[in-house]
Amino acid sequence: MKKRTIPRKATPENQTAPAVSTKRRDDRGTAMSILLLFARHRSLSAEQIASLLRLPASTVYRHLQTLLQAGFVVESRILGRYSAGPEVIRLADNYRQEALAQGEVRQRLEQLSRETGELAAYLVQSSRDALCVESVESAHILSCSYAAGRSRPLLNGASARAILAFLPEEERDEVLAGHFLAGDELLSIRNDLEAIRDCGYATSSGALAPGIWGVSAPVFSEAGTLAGVVTTMVPLERADTDDARGWFIASTREAAAELSHAGIPA
Repeated sequence: MKKRTIPRKATPENQTAPAVSTKRRDDRGTAMSILLLFARHRSLSAEQIASLLRLPASTVYRHLQTLLQAGFVVESRILGRYSAGPEVIRLADNYRQEALAQGEVRQRLEQLSRETGELAAYLVQSSRDALCVESVESAHILSCSYAAGRSRPLLNGASARAILAFLPEEERDEVLAGHFLAGDELLSIRNDLEAIRDCGYATSSGALAPGIWGVSAPVFSEAGTLAGVVTTMVPLERADTDDARGWFIASTREAAAELSHAGIPA
């Protein structure tokens, strides 16, 4: 006698679970792919993302909205373009600090501070700020202080100008646009940044605090992009001659060059 086969009853679980699970994995993969693009590009439009990943524009916009809400992506002041958000920057800063904790930057700053007798610091770009991630204080009673974790807007001072000067042009323009500068002031800053690129370092006197002179030199990653800047800060009374300033400039540039050769991450 032939056995009768009873069809298995479909349930919500065995009907939809695999599809939902696959969709979630696909969504996570797509979101990660979008985020990874911002490791290689400072800013992108939704159309560029769609083209690079070969995705429908509707899919890209849907994921961008989720990433915007989570803080992983921000919409830039250039209409229709997106860049890495504050949460990604926090992750990057954690990575930088972990790399710094391994000692390469700290050791070189300690050496620079011993040579000059002054404060030595390492600063990086954090969105539209210059963020100090490592510093070694001077042994002098009269000295400067700039603690790790402190940040200032990317505009005035040797460190900010050195970072601005060596950013990609598009990103530099976006930062400057955010300051809403008058035409003459903007032209003056652009001329200063061009001079900094030509000579390879930036100096300032009293830009952030009265009586303080500073010099900053860029550190580049293995890929040739800006990783950060090495800065020396000196009370004006110890940097009041051309010879003294020349010594601080040369020492700071040497330290920055050595860190560039060491392959400090961007």
